[in-house]
Amino acid sequence: MNTASSSKALWSTKSAIFYIASFLNSFSSGIIGPLFIIYLLSINFNPAQIGILLAIERLSIIIFEVPTGIFADKYGRKMSLLVSFFLIALVLIVWFFSTSFYILLILAVVWGFAYTFQSGAKESLMIDSLDLEKNDKKRNRVFTRLSVFGSIGFLFGGLLSALLAFYFLRSIWLAAGFLNILLFVLYFFFTNENRQIKFDSLKAKNKIKGMINLTKDNIKFVFERKIIISFLAITMILGLATSIYGLSYPILFKQVLNIPNYYFGFLGALSALVGIIGALLGEKLTKKKGYFFTMSCFPLTLFILFLFFGFSITFWLGLILFALIELMINGWYPIFQSFFNKFIPNKIRSGILSINSTVSLLAIAVGELLAGFLLTIISPSNLIAWSGLIFILIPVLLFVIKRPLTKQEVGKI
Repeated sequence: MNTASSSKALWSTKSAIFYIASFLNSFSSGIIGPLFIIYLLSINFNPAQIGILLAIERLSIIIFEVPTGIFADKYGRKMSLLVSFFLIALVLIVWFFSTSFYILLILAVVWGFAYTFQSGAKESLMIDSLDLEKNDKKRNRVFTRLSVFGSIGFLFGGLLSALLAFYFLRSIWLAAGFLNILLFVLYFFFTNENRQIKFDSLKAKNKIKGMINLTKDNIKFVFERKIIISFLAITMILGLATSIYGLSYPILFKQVLNIPNYYFGFLGALSALVGIIGALLGEKLTKKKGYFFTMSCFPLTLFILFLFFGFSITFWLGLILFALIELMINGWYPIFQSFFNKFIPNKIRSGILSINSTVSLLAIAVGELLAGFLLTIISPSNLIAWSGLIFILIPVLLFVIKRPLTKQEVGKI
């Protein structure tokens, strides 16, 4: 395929559908994400209740991941996505009308459940629809464009959330619900399931048994290799620290610095912008200095930035710290993921990454629960400062990873 025809394929009507879907999905997240905690504070939820709601959603994702995957095998990826968008739209609309903690607790479970119908289904449906499975170059370029459209969507979502919060904060739920209805319509009318769906209940049972056995083998592989354990420990540290920060900084900005609600929409947009810059910075620094330097430099910088929150801060200092922290996290995480994949054999890559994802979700859930209860005892600025201490462990774990490697291996990375 020549360059012109390849470019045309990348911007075909079929591919445009998935780019639009990526934009809308991130648009919805950009509306809710920056204001989720602020909204709950506005209806007089305490930090402990907020932490519980967030953690329950994470745990729901872990619990329902496998059953919803089997649903996709039986009824198809398109149907799985339609169920997801329908349920999420329903949850968001009900969230608009309810302020009861116990009802929102149920909605958090359903939200996590609904999200798992998307897990892997979007990418799989797109790869089948655009025939990307055997075309690495085209697949990489399509995924890059998806990421760009997603970032733009999150940016626009943050800006719209600022406008909505200025006039009527609760309207964010209806706006995000409407976007998920649009996603439902988009996938219903403009996507097709190319593969023939054949479901065998015996094969499904065997698949579950196979997954259990494979999980056991993967766990055995993990515990036999200190390097993999070190990587999972880094994932856990990042999940704990960032989830504590993620719950603490909105409370600090809102209750201590008295920032208006609509400012948080602009913070979401700022996060999207510096996230793009951070990813480019991390890639450039890695090419120049290598993985070990970059991966040690970023967490140590995060430790210092978190520590600054322990001082008496103003709005502008808090804004600068927020931007730099978002820059560091978004610059560091893709490099970490890329580096981690170097040490995982191809045949068990999916299983190990699944374990890594589960560890991350569990760490985030624990961090959110812990932060919720600690914020009833200590100030958010002090909690952020103390939580940053665990970033110091990352360079230590990187040394554990680096130590058994030969000079030639270290030189290559």
